[in-house]
Amino acid sequence: MLKDTETYHKLITAAAACFAEKGFSATSVREISTRAGISQGAMYTYFKSKDDLIRAIVQEEQHSALAAHEQPYSGSCFDRVCEQVASCISDVGYPVTHHLWVEIMAESARNLELQQAFISSDKIMRQSLARMIENGITAGEFRQEINPEEITIVLFAFMDGLIARKAINPLFSFSRDVPMFRDLMGKLLK
Repeated sequence: MLKDTETYHKLITAAAACFAEKGFSATSVREISTRAGISQGAMYTYFKSKDDLIRAIVQEEQHSALAAHEQPYSGSCFDRVCEQVASCISDVGYPVTHHLWVEIMAESARNLELQQAFISSDKIMRQSLARMIENGITAGEFRQEINPEEITIVLFAFMDGLIARKAINPLFSFSRDVPMFRDLMGKLLK
């Protein structure tokens, strides 16, 4: 797979849009290549199947989120964890939208191969957030007895649920509709 080329990103973006609009099963390879402005044959140089495209989309989302996690931060550990969780709910990440994330989760529940890719990425993402929580424990901001792995499972379930809510209801606003978010986070961590 030829990564980091303009064509690769065109295909990722086109596939993400098509899957979000029509679902994985209802989207054809032809629709993706047409939307990307690339021949179907050329598309197979980059991706052998729609499954490959979804795996690549999950990887790109993971890279995007990990890059955000690695950005220098000067605030408290609590603020950083809150900001990361809130940004996942508000923006998701390149090239994923709220609709697409719900579609990826649904397809991963049906397709064992994609399920493994999703679980692998989920583990990496939770480990990254767990390191932030461990930093908060070390800094004395968070309770010593909390289990970062358990907390990340709860936080990811919370994020996935609110991402689904946003996909279903475009009027949903995380900041407006969940004003007690920071209080909830404090109860989990402090």
